[in-house]
Amino acid sequence: MTEDIDKSNLDWMIYWSFKGHNPRNSQIVLINKINHAISKGYKNIILEAGTGTGKSAIATTLANMYDDSYILTMTKQLQEQYLDDFEDMLVEIKGKGNYPCNYNGSCDFCIKDEYNLRKCDDCSFKLAFKHAIDADNVITNYDFFYYMGVANKLLDSRELLILDEAHNLERKMLMLSSHSLSREYISTKFGIDIFESMMNNSISFNRLKRDSHYWIELCDDLINVCKERIREIDGEHKRDVQVTLDEFENDPSKFSSQDYIEKQRLETDMKSFATISLGLAADDLIIDLPNRNDILGGKMDISAEFKPFSVSDDTQNLLELGNVRIFLTGTLGNMEKFCQWNNIDVNETYYIYQKSPFDVSKRPIYPEFVASMSGKTRGVPNWKNDRAISKIKELLDRHHNEKGVIHTSSNEQALWIIENLKDYPLMFVGGDDRNIILRQFAESDKNLILIGASIKDGVDFKGDLCRFQIIFKVPYPQLNEQVKYRKALDKSWYYYQAVMSIMQAYGRGIRDKDDWCVMYIIDSDFINLFDFNKGFFNEYFIEAIKK
Repeated sequence: MTEDIDKSNLDWMIYWSFKGHNPRNSQIVLINKINHAISKGYKNIILEAGTGTGKSAIATTLANMYDDSYILTMTKQLQEQYLDDFEDMLVEIKGKGNYPCNYNGSCDFCIKDEYNLRKCDDCSFKLAFKHAIDADNVITNYDFFYYMGVANKLLDSRELLILDEAHNLERKMLMLSSHSLSREYISTKFGIDIFESMMNNSISFNRLKRDSHYWIELCDDLINVCKERIREIDGEHKRDVQVTLDEFENDPSKFSSQDYIEKQRLETDMKSFATISLGLAADDLIIDLPNRNDILGGKMDISAEFKPFSVSDDTQNLLELGNVRIFLTGTLGNMEKFCQWNNIDVNETYYIYQKSPFDVSKRPIYPEFVASMSGKTRGVPNWKNDRAISKIKELLDRHHNEKGVIHTSSNEQALWIIENLKDYPLMFVGGDDRNIILRQFAESDKNLILIGASIKDGVDFKGDLCRFQIIFKVPYPQLNEQVKYRKALDKSWYYYQAVMSIMQAYGRGIRDKDDWCVMYIIDSDFINLFDFNKGFFNEYFIEAIKK
């Protein structure tokens, strides 16, 4: 830790990161509080500060003040936002696939290692990684940090670990610690239908959900197929003499790059199959299957998911990469529950709350309930509701000359609404082209309405990009096997997830003190969620609700 400054006063101002902008009084107070907590020996500092408090400037200033740091973001988009404002002090690192290869198009599969060539001094990824390792302040995303720091242990601990959007920490760790078997991928690559036993009636759906031996045997069979194919590749392309770098650079196509890429992919697959097999054998994984009718109907783009009962060990390994951890969030819900669910010692945790300064009159929340959207009636989901469509039409007509956002709980809901509102300029966002759609929406001068399930978090709709938002359905987590297990352990966890999603969605539409945005909630299930979980909602949200 830097020793030559007294962080209890304003001497730290020389480390202020947002050049050209003076810190606000609230930022000065918050930085002093965090420094005070660090000086008192707290290992974990939680800063719950609403939109407009300038958390990123606070984070980067703290990073400047101490010896070295990691800053983690949930998405590459947020990573880029940090770099736009603080490029001079941050060094970025991302996954291999983001860097061009001089020889093979991508650093994901580096052909040069196959032939024992000289060290790849000009490799884009290796240069970027070395630059990041040598830098004082590194910004990256949770995915890369987990794979390099936890799974492969290639990162050393640093003085500060700053975790942005920390309310999503457990959800992100659950995702990163999960594995899957894709029916389409395995069928195409290995000629095996992972649900074959169910298709030929030799095993029931319920047994398939619980029979770990079936999946262990399947993974072992897949591993053996991988080994055989790797042996074939090695046998066909064994070389009697060592290839030199000059030979390779003169004609890299001579050296069977596609076969090497195939070998690398097979080795990656083998590792994944082995992880699933070992986890199931140790009874550490939950088997989560898609809908029975999708399996029997032959739907290919589905997967068997294998998810951990707990990510406490992985989370602890990730947090140990920072001597002091600073958790940043706009909405936390409950400090004690957050610590419990993320295996954080409450006694070593210092909590700071700062309310957003935005005028409540500019961000009203209107409950305009039409019906309960949960459950089914005669087999039809209640969200397929004509009154809901009529209400959305009414709200879109009310804001006909403005851009807005409709938040659904699933892509299926979004596509159903689009089908029933063909006369309105709805723009679906979801899947791999998410960032492309977001950019098109932002750049368009038309009054488009963005709709989807993946825009409640991690995106900013400043100014005229969003003048109204609609919560179509309360976003309860999908009741897969892992969610059922977590809900059984602690029912409040289930409702907390829905509350966090709604409060995060609320924050998308107003990004500065002069901004304004109206939110509508049309699902009457919000009444019970609010009445029985009021402690999870912060005052910023509660005070905006119109009776």
